Amino acid sequence: MLATLLCLGCGGRPSTPAPQSINDTLAQFMAAVKAKDLQRMGQLWGSQRGPASSYMEAGRLKKLLGTIQVYWDHRGYRVIEGPLPAQPMNPTFQNVPAPERLRDFRVELQRATGCNQVIPITLVRTDQGGWLVYDVHLESAGNPATRCQREDAGTRR
Repeated sequence: MLATLLCLGCGGRPSTPAPQSINDTLAQFMAAVKAKDLQRMGQLWGSQRGPASSYMEAGRLKKLLGTIQVYWDHRGYRVIEGPLPAQPMNPTFQNVPAPERLRDFRVELQRATGCNQVIPITLVRTDQGGWLVYDVHLESAGNPATRCQREDAGTRR
């Protein structure tokens, strides 16, 4: 409590610590997405150095989180697999965490459109020891506004 008061007295904003449990992080992130709580999402999404809300410019962060919220919006979800060792990431990206810091889940989203979609999500252990959502794999999310395509749909010969 003293630290919070000191932080407020200095004009800084207190930050909510990252959950210590990887499962708690995922559950809290999914609850924040469902509630459209971009502020909480920014506290639960980031990198090994900490929550994105502590180092990203507010306007850019709001746009990114708004996009994530739209693609991950759901009526419900269930974890299909995880936590698993993360798949190797492209080493050409800067500041990619060491593989032992990353864990993957596969999550089934129950969308309002009636479509259930399984999407990977990667979490990272922070330098402070907690867990944050690191990669939401939007490339795997599909269009959240469309109904599910039938598995046999596609180009006819």
